Amino acid sequence: MPARAGELDLLLDRLVEKNVIDPGEAQEIRIGTQEEVKKEISQQRHATLPMWLQTMKLRGDVRLRYQFNDNHNKALTQHRGRFRLRFFADAKVNEKVYMGFGFASGSSADPRSTNQTFGDNYGKKSLWIDYVFAEYNANDNLAFTAGRTKNPLWLTSDLLWDSDVNMEGLSARVSLPVNYNWDIFGNAGFMVLSESSSDPKDPYLLFAQPGVIWHDNDGVYDMKAGAAVYAFNNIEHSPELAHRPSTTDGYQKSNTLVGGQYKYSYDAISPEIELNANILDPVSVPLVTSLLGYNLTYVGAFGNYIKSLDHGRASEGWLAGFRLGQRKVEDAGQWQLRYSYRRLEADAWLDNYPDSDFYGGAVNAQGHEVLLTLGLLRSFALDLDYYQTRPIAGGLKKEKLFQADINLKF
Repeated sequence: MPARAGELDLLLDRLVEKNVIDPGEAQEIRIGTQEEVKKEISQQRHATLPMWLQTMKLRGDVRLRYQFNDNHNKALTQHRGRFRLRFFADAKVNEKVYMGFGFASGSSADPRSTNQTFGDNYGKKSLWIDYVFAEYNANDNLAFTAGRTKNPLWLTSDLLWDSDVNMEGLSARVSLPVNYNWDIFGNAGFMVLSESSSDPKDPYLLFAQPGVIWHDNDGVYDMKAGAAVYAFNNIEHSPELAHRPSTTDGYQKSNTLVGGQYKYSYDAISPEIELNANILDPVSVPLVTSLLGYNLTYVGAFGNYIKSLDHGRASEGWLAGFRLGQRKVEDAGQWQLRYSYRRLEADAWLDNYPDSDFYGGAVNAQGHEVLLTLGLLRSFALDLDYYQTRPIAGGLKKEKLFQADINLKF
């Protein structure tokens, strides 16, 4: 067992006093011992520190945003400065159990937003518990998670689920290699939607999502596909759930209600697919390559479809899009351009969960999104995001939304 730092320093000082070693040699021993301890901690084999302390990771990000809204349902356009702060911690408790928690900013408990808007005459801002979970890994292929967790589903877009929505309940995931080129995976879960001591029929969600992964032998092409089946329980004939779109901000609540209760259950099936190609011989893009220094090294396409299973009225939705540039933007000069078009009908899905930036998170909406990401430095990027959206039906008008984000990760 390594000597503790204080004991080692005392021993070295005594050896120097007795001229057994000189001060330079003592310093070399101190540095060598410190490096060995660091190595033991990084390899999770330190004899005295608990595993959770050796494996703990602290992470976070900061987003600074300028946002312009031109919602034609409101008399004035809107310019806003906004920010987001998130801080995460996770660690292995032992060889089988993993845990984590995170905090995030936000102006309310709305699960679809972690934004805070500049204003309120410099009033202090709130910090919320974003997620907290424990995960049991039965083996390399099977894991179970409980708590408030990041969305356990594999998703190609935010057509159905805003990226800020964290679920509360139990989930399981499985991954099985078939051969060198193919893998299969699956996600399943039980998620609590609401709870009331005066109502025995609390609403909850069950889901299952089988899928496959394929890649070629040369590292050029790969594909991932899955199909989620959603079963919402105790939704039909129940009161509306919290956090629907804001009508005061010029948006719409389009799910069909009868007497203040949902008419449908919103059970649905939703397949999605992602196709990717890595360009081994990078392609020069006029102007872009000369300005940023990176050629085109990646192209991809993705799509998502949803169909309600319990009714046929305004019951479908879809999204299709592409990406090109670099597969991930992680360093200076890297870039990615993403475009998508989506259409989500009024009763295809509950309007509590879609992307809150796309027509206020409403259903009964369609339109375009263009996102350009530019790497400024390592872990430091600029996002330019533009939405042009409008209702599918009804009397409301279109909206144009532009966001310029500075993103920093630490």
